[in-house]
Amino acid sequence: MSAHYPNVLEPLHLKGGLTLRNRLFFASMGVDLADRSGCVTPAMVEFYQGIMEGGCSMAFLCNATVSPQSRLQSTGLALFEPHQGESLKAMFEMAERVGTPVGVQLQHYGGQGTTTNTGVPVLTPSGVPCPRVSKLDPEYRVRVMDEADIAQVIEQFAHSAWLAWVNGAQLVQLQASNGYLLSSFLSPHTNKRTDRYGGSQENRARLLLEVVRAIRERTQGKLIVTIRLGIDDQLGDEGLQYPDIKETVQALCQAGVAALECSMCIGATFGQLIHHSSAMDDYLQAGVKAIRAVSTVPVGYAGFTDGLDKAERLLGEGVCDWVGMSRALFADNDLINKTLQGRSAEIHKCRWDSQCFSDKSNPRLDRVYCCVNPKYLRPSVA
Repeated sequence: MSAHYPNVLEPLHLKGGLTLRNRLFFASMGVDLADRSGCVTPAMVEFYQGIMEGGCSMAFLCNATVSPQSRLQSTGLALFEPHQGESLKAMFEMAERVGTPVGVQLQHYGGQGTTTNTGVPVLTPSGVPCPRVSKLDPEYRVRVMDEADIAQVIEQFAHSAWLAWVNGAQLVQLQASNGYLLSSFLSPHTNKRTDRYGGSQENRARLLLEVVRAIRERTQGKLIVTIRLGIDDQLGDEGLQYPDIKETVQALCQAGVAALECSMCIGATFGQLIHHSSAMDDYLQAGVKAIRAVSTVPVGYAGFTDGLDKAERLLGEGVCDWVGMSRALFADNDLINKTLQGRSAEIHKCRWDSQCFSDKSNPRLDRVYCCVNPKYLRPSVA
C-alpha cells in the first residue's frame, strides 16, 4: 500500500538537523495523564508509546505549563521545576527506543486558565475574560499584565525550554494558538493594549518573538523551536484572521523557528473546530495554504484528518507540508500501520462526536477516554 502514499511517506527535514521519516505527526491532545505535581507518569509513557509505535514520524506532548500560576487541569503536565524536567527522561528514553522523536509543547494558559487550581487571577493582555472558563470556574478572575509580568513570562518560557533541553528534548512547540496567552497577544479581540505589545500586528507579535529569541539564546540555538500558531479566531473582523498574520509568519521564520502548525478558533469559538463540518474544513485549509505561501519553513495543521487518503491529498495539493492527527490516532493508535499494511477494514474510526474533549471537564472521569478504542473505552459512569 505504500505506493499509494508517496507524499505522506516522503521524509521531512527540519532546520536544526532533525529528519522525520514521513509527513504524519501526532498533534498535541490533552489526555491529562500527569501526576498532581505535573510530572510524567508510566501511564503517560505507555500512552505515547502506543501512539508512536503506530507509524507517525513524531508526537507532541500537550500543554506543559511554564508557570505555577497557570494551570487548567490538575493532572496536566508542568515544566518549571527541575524534578518535572527530570520526569521527561522516561518519555525521551522510550522515544529513542521506538525511533520516533517527541516534542514538548510549552504552554501558558493565560486568560483560559483557571483560578481555582492556582488561587491567583489569570494573566491577560487587556483583561478580556474567556466566557467558557468563567462558566466552569466559579473563582475565575483576570488581571491585566504589566511589563514586569511580560518579562517574567518570557523568562518562564525560556527556563522551561532549557529544562526540556537539558533532559533530552530535541524540540519544543510553543502553544501560540486557540486563545491561550501567546495567542491572546496576537489577537485584536483580546489584545487592546496601547503600549509596545499592542496595536499593530508587529507589536502584537512582539511577545511571541521575544519568547522565541529567549529560548534560542538560553539553549544556544541547539533546541529546535516550532510553533502551534493561531491563524484565525473565528470571530470575523473582531478577532484575528489569517490575512492579518502573514507578517508575523515571516518574522517567525527569520527568528529561527523550524516549523509551524496552524490552528483556528479560541475558547469562545472552539466548538466550531471540534465539530466536523465541510465548510470549516475548507476554510481551515484555505488559511493554512495562505500561510504556507508566505512561510520559508514547513507548515502543517491538524484538523478533521481521518486517515492517509486525506493526508495524501492535502500534501499533493500543496495545502501543507506535514499533517497532524490527534482524534483519529486517539481512536486507533495503529491507524497508519494498518493502512500501510492493507488492513484499513480493521481501523477503529473516530466518530468525531468530540466526547473526548468533554471528558476534560467531566468531574466523574479521571482522564480523557474514547468511544471506540478498546485500550481506553469510556466507562459507563460517564
